[in-house]
Amino acid sequence: MMKTNKSKKAMVAAVLMMSMAFSGLASAADMKTIKKDGMELVQLRQAAKMYDYSIMWDSKDRSVTLMYMGKMDDMKMKDDKMMEDDMKMEETMMPAGKTIKLWIGSKKIMVDGMPVNLKSMPVIHDGNSYAAESVIKQYMMPAMGMK
Repeated sequence: MMKTNKSKKAMVAAVLMMSMAFSGLASAADMKTIKKDGMELVQLRQAAKMYDYSIMWDSKDRSVTLMYMGKMDDMKMKDDKMMEDDMKMEETMMPAGKTIKLWIGSKKIMVDGMPVNLKSMPVIHDGNSYAAESVIKQYMMPAMGMK
């Protein structure tokens, strides 16, 4: 009977993780985008809200800093307590970048202190900052990983 209870908890945790992933994908379809030089650019504020990042604008150097707030970590910790005896390798959903800094008009960004070159520069359009869709997909979207 005890084993069945652990199996149910593991199943519930797996369903929660999958629902978070699929809801993120569904919401991603509703993101505001613009096209510039043939590239799809996504509104950073909307992406930050969707993927649990704080967003800060620095007018002096015209930069946007995104910092992962870690709510998914909190969920992971609760799941760990439920499944600690059940699974030796636990799955977690984490973005590739916890801190991302982009400069408007520059193809260089910083992801967790490491420089990265983009194909397209972040821009400001109608008072909002936009960056290449690849920034969101590669660095902000949670990815399943083993820990």
